[in-house]
Parts: sequence; C-alpha cells; structure tokens
Amino acid sequence: MVSVLSQNYLNEESTRFELCGLSSDGKPTATFSGSTIANGSFFIEMDTGSIFLFDAMSRTWVLFGGTI
Repeated sequence: MVSVLSQNYLNEESTRFELCGLSSDGKPTATFSGSTIANGSFFIEMDTGSIFLFDAMSRTWVLFGGTI
C-alpha cells in the first residue's frame, strides 16, 4: 500500500509528492489522489531503502543515483 509522507500543491493540477511503500507496490505513473504527480516527487521503498525520483516527461520513476 502506497502512503503519502507529504505533499506540496504546486498549482490546481500538479502536486509534488513524497511517497513510500514496498518494492512490490505499484508506483503511480501519472496521477495520485486525483492530482498530477509533479517532476521531482519521490518514492521510498521501505523494504529495500531505494529512493526513486519522478521524471514527469517520461512518467517514470528513476532510481536515485542511477537507472534501473
């Protein structure tokens, strides 16, 4: 289950999220809780300690420090 650590509303449609969950949880790729995920949002995998940053252009999560 993906949980929100914090969120910052950038405008009416876009939100920068700080999310956490397990590596087996599906990471959202466009919207979360009805808001567009902003570039630079991040996702922490609690079981692996991996941190991912969101690339809004490609709508993918990129492993911090490298790619997967």
